[in-house]
Amino acid sequence: MKALLAECERGTSLTVVLEGGVGSGKTDLMEGFALHAVDNGATVLSERDLDGLLSAGPVRTVAPGAPESTRPSDLSDRLGELAERAPVVICLDQPQEREDSVWRRLLAALRRRLRKSSVMVVVPLLPYGGCQGDVHCELLRQPNLHRLRLGPLDRDQAAELCATLHGGPLDDSDREAVHTLSGGSPLLVRALAEELDMRSRAEAGVPWPSPRGLYSRVARDCVCLSGPLAASVALGLAALREFSDPVGLAAVLRLDGAEIARGLHLLREAGVVDGCRLRHPVIEDEILEHADPDHRSEVLLRAAEQVRRCGAGALATARYLLKVGTAREPWQMAVLQRAADEALARDDADFAVACVDLAHDAATDCWERARLALKRYVVLLRTDPWRVEHQYLCRIEWPECHHGADACPARTVLAALLMIGCGRLEEGGAMLRAVAAQVDTGEANARPDHFNEGWPWFFCLTPGIPDAWSLAMSSERTACGEEHDFDGRVSADGVSFGVCANGHHVRPPAVHEIEEHLAAWTLGDTTLALIVPELRHLMAAGRADLADAWCEHFQSEAAARGVEGWRQLFTALRAETALARGRLTEAESYAREIVDLGGDAPSHWLCGQVVTALIAVCTASGQYEEAFRLLDRPVPDGFFRSLHGLDYLRARGQFLLAVGRPHLALSDFLAVGRHTERCAALLRAHPTWRIDAAEAWLALDNPQEAQQLLEEHENHFGGESSLVAGSWLRVRAQFAPPSERPGLLNRAAEYLQASGNSWELARVLVDLAEAYQGLDQPARADLTLRKAQQLAEECGAGPLRERIAFLGLVDGRPAVRVARGPRRAPDPVAKLSDSERRVAVLASRGMTNREISSELFITVSTVEQHLTRVYKKLDITSRQELPLHIELGLPETA
Repeated sequence: MKALLAECERGTSLTVVLEGGVGSGKTDLMEGFALHAVDNGATVLSERDLDGLLSAGPVRTVAPGAPESTRPSDLSDRLGELAERAPVVICLDQPQEREDSVWRRLLAALRRRLRKSSVMVVVPLLPYGGCQGDVHCELLRQPNLHRLRLGPLDRDQAAELCATLHGGPLDDSDREAVHTLSGGSPLLVRALAEELDMRSRAEAGVPWPSPRGLYSRVARDCVCLSGPLAASVALGLAALREFSDPVGLAAVLRLDGAEIARGLHLLREAGVVDGCRLRHPVIEDEILEHADPDHRSEVLLRAAEQVRRCGAGALATARYLLKVGTAREPWQMAVLQRAADEALARDDADFAVACVDLAHDAATDCWERARLALKRYVVLLRTDPWRVEHQYLCRIEWPECHHGADACPARTVLAALLMIGCGRLEEGGAMLRAVAAQVDTGEANARPDHFNEGWPWFFCLTPGIPDAWSLAMSSERTACGEEHDFDGRVSADGVSFGVCANGHHVRPPAVHEIEEHLAAWTLGDTTLALIVPELRHLMAAGRADLADAWCEHFQSEAAARGVEGWRQLFTALRAETALARGRLTEAESYAREIVDLGGDAPSHWLCGQVVTALIAVCTASGQYEEAFRLLDRPVPDGFFRSLHGLDYLRARGQFLLAVGRPHLALSDFLAVGRHTERCAALLRAHPTWRIDAAEAWLALDNPQEAQQLLEEHENHFGGESSLVAGSWLRVRAQFAPPSERPGLLNRAAEYLQASGNSWELARVLVDLAEAYQGLDQPARADLTLRKAQQLAEECGAGPLRERIAFLGLVDGRPAVRVARGPRRAPDPVAKLSDSERRVAVLASRGMTNREISSELFITVSTVEQHLTRVYKKLDITSRQELPLHIELGLPETA
């Protein structure tokens, strides 16, 4: 540049083009040279100065009618006059953006009138393709044209510049990264240096370069300033990513090969491209984010077609469709569903849900939309098993269809199946029968065969459904080849609804068969529905220990694969297996973990299995206040009409029986019986309700009703499991003659020992010790009591330990036991007067002292006096403890 200035000073006009990509330092070089020229006495003119010369008016006049060749050019004359005094250096930045004729007039003057003048024009330009107009063509006509091409910084230069800006040396990895990320562009190096400073001041683990950071924004600016062709090619590169090549870019952008080559050259000169790929994913994301939405969608759809033609997998193609957010063609729907399956195989549930969501929203067929909704339900069990039910059951989003939202048979069947999956069999069955009526009258469209591919799998979370319902809805032949007569089946456009006519489940497989199945299965979305029922079969067969071992195995597998939802599901099952083994501490630990994770999610399974197990544990361990708090939790709508509600009612009844409220307990147990009898398919699901009700009748001193219930149970379930048989014998022994009790209780102990339930065994042993004491057999009583105490300590059963202490010898004599029925402590409520009882009942319902005074027409002071006496007689300290002694205001059962 200095040499060219010296040549200009000798009377030669020059045009100097500083050519390079955006950010290569062209403008900095031009400005630095302008300062050098001023220091050497040259007159430096900017674009504004040039405009000022033109607006100053003519320098001299000519005679009218003079030839055109003698007419002076105002610009030429003024520049000539200035050049006579000192060399003139004209610095024009971005001449391609000028729309007037000043640029052309200046170039014409340099070619003709100023050719021998000391005028030097310095122009920074992008390479060919990045300029608007014919700037490069005009420059080719200049006689004294000099091109200075500014190349990128090399590795050491980029690292040195970054270290200088950063204020410290770079390590080897950063030195390499700076050149790789910048491509030698000084502008990108500066941006990286700034982000490097921010990274050093931030916490560890901050990405460098960061998304939407300075580097990505500067790179986007470089793309935009490189011209529309470069911007278009950059959008194609960002869309195709790892699949980008010149042929693919031409197909996606609808440009020819020469245009693609020019665009890539401009981007390469700007430092943002390496080969045929943008230098970093953050640049790709930045360009896609700020592109015109309609144009971006168009390019992404073409990119999806291109990568599909190139043989890319469904996952890669689906990413483009997800970015566009729409799927119109049949092949796009198929790709999304294949991608969802492949993502699930890789345990990427979030991506699978996104694919299924997009396919569901784009589906136009009602049955296909319903099938995809059920598939999404199953997939979400991987991520949020306790909230997915509420999300789908309470609000099924359904676009308009030709049936109308309320009359659509697919939507009705979808809602019915979700009801059944929550254990609400009667409601689901009624909805299916309504659809069947539409089929009979020809109002519903035909259901495709592939609808049955995935929907039965979420039934596995409700005990009792897989055997009786899934089989009926899929086939009339069991896996072992047995035929069954399914009575009362109603077809809802091919969806069968029915139960076995004999009222029994399919014969459960033997324990060794179950273990063979479990060993052969790997945890998956479909096998989950096979695994969970088999684990319940193990518990029903009295092998809760094996069920727990397999739960632990699958829990570990889910944790290793990072599938948190499945891990939680098997943790919840471990709470059930621990409770079935009588290990109260373990059951409480597992159940509390899931209750804390599930929060207040209105899930039928969470409330009906996990919370129910925790209530049972708290009752058995004497944590009555905690059990009452759990019973006070909200439950889902229609919960007491579901199978899960039956388990909950039984646990609540056992709690009420433990706190001395046998009337309320009996009501819950009888409600379980009514539900069970209405659902004939599930008679065997709750065979203990008669035993529980008999125990409540005994607590009410009504052995006749208790005996009748036990006889009915024996007639219906004579060959029941060891646990149920042992429980039946334990209750039966309570009103048997004293001489017969030890025999009954010994048999019960044998059954319960075989069942593996330590807590139930401890209860029977305490009864047996009490029976020995009644027969004046202290040695046997003491031995039995010691064994019971050992089991109670292992289980953590507080009330059982208290009863054992009560049965211990006092002053050398055994404690007195009533002749019939369970031992009961005196009812402290009996000590209360009628007035005190009325006040206590209202206070237990949460009423304030002022509200009680208004209700009973007494003063607030009188209310306070009554409550003080109530606390003293009941030996409590606060009104929060009143519900444990006064009748609880629990929800009515259906």
